[in-house]
Amino acid sequence: MDWTITFAILDLVLVVALILRGAEVRLVLLAASLPLFLFTAGVVPMLDKVVAEMANSATVVPICSALGFAHVLKLTGCDQHLVRLLLCPLRRVRWLLVPGGIAAGYVINSTIVSQTGTAAVLGPILIPLLLANEMAPEVAGAVLLIGSSMGGELFNPGAVEMRKLAQLTGLSGHEAVLRSARLNLAACGTALVSFWLLNARRTIATVPIDGTVEPAPEPSSARADLRKAVVPLVPLLILFADPLLGRFSPIHAFRDPARILAAMFLGIGCAGLTCPGAIRKLGSAFFDGAGYAYTHVISLIVAASTFAEGIRLSGLIGLMIRGLVGSPRLTLVVATVAPWALAVASGTGIAPAVSIMEFFVPVCDSMGIDPVRLGTLASVGAHFGRTMSPAAAVVAMCGKLSGAPASRMIRLVAGPLALGGTVMVIAALMNGL
Repeated sequence: MDWTITFAILDLVLVVALILRGAEVRLVLLAASLPLFLFTAGVVPMLDKVVAEMANSATVVPICSALGFAHVLKLTGCDQHLVRLLLCPLRRVRWLLVPGGIAAGYVINSTIVSQTGTAAVLGPILIPLLLANEMAPEVAGAVLLIGSSMGGELFNPGAVEMRKLAQLTGLSGHEAVLRSARLNLAACGTALVSFWLLNARRTIATVPIDGTVEPAPEPSSARADLRKAVVPLVPLLILFADPLLGRFSPIHAFRDPARILAAMFLGIGCAGLTCPGAIRKLGSAFFDGAGYAYTHVISLIVAASTFAEGIRLSGLIGLMIRGLVGSPRLTLVVATVAPWALAVASGTGIAPAVSIMEFFVPVCDSMGIDPVRLGTLASVGAHFGRTMSPAAAVVAMCGKLSGAPASRMIRLVAGPLALGGTVMVIAALMNGL
């Protein structure tokens, strides 16, 4: 075996070990990239790669504009009205609380491409509603967690994973979403139903450690303003209607990523119309959100993509591909399990999903594998792994809002997620979806 490949393996093992010990993911990935480039192409190509990813319009524009739109929704209150609209039927039908709460989180996450942001928006309304119906705090927290984190974001063309998959395959954002939708729904639908069945009887509030039972807060009864409630859906509706409307579409003249930016701007305009008093603050809210996205999301993509390129230059990926040639089924399993495990360890689904896609998607055709199928497995696997990670920000947020320990929520979601992932992989292996 070539010594550069041996070094790359040791480097990769060290990266995983450091991430498992809680080291900062971006720092670890960039630091580990440096020796890989030094021993292969040199430092200049590494810096070129960092610069290219930092200014990559295919990822920076859609992701930053999507998070900017999410901040505008928060400013105008439109996100809260969507939450109230989705939860309104659940107040009257108690047996729908669990599946309805999960589905509400899934829908909201498709408009707010941040799991922690989704939990922060939905939790203050959903958690009191669940607790008021005598649901145990850990179950209420788990409902919020699995709904906010397991995969709704993958229905947004501006989501990180969908943008990276679109970039690597030459598809548009909405095409990547549509082609990945069946596997996503199979995995997340299975997880929802199994969680519902397994926790249907867990409706008695648990006794806190001090031996007292705190009364559940009353859920908010504020009515939803339909005008505001539909605003979060405007960009998605525009993007998916664009192919149908053709030249009559308001974004028809644009190409990705400008098409996604235009759709977000139209959504921002609608949000401003529903809240005239906030119009003067729309610009600052949008760029605050864009800046947040660059700091917490784009930076991870830069680090993960640079490390993936370093591994590729070492020859390790070529060795892995040669070892997997003739075993497309094994490749699909690896593409699911690897990002899942890394996401559990790191608490983020972005870096694992992006890294695996950077590794395998470019060579899928030579291996006889549908690149969108592999990218979907990697993306959903990473989402599921993050949802059961004690290091994930969304887990901490759900624990804070529900008052339940993270370990209890993770135990409740782990089984359903594992079952959903298994169904997804089987469906992919059978070419059924």
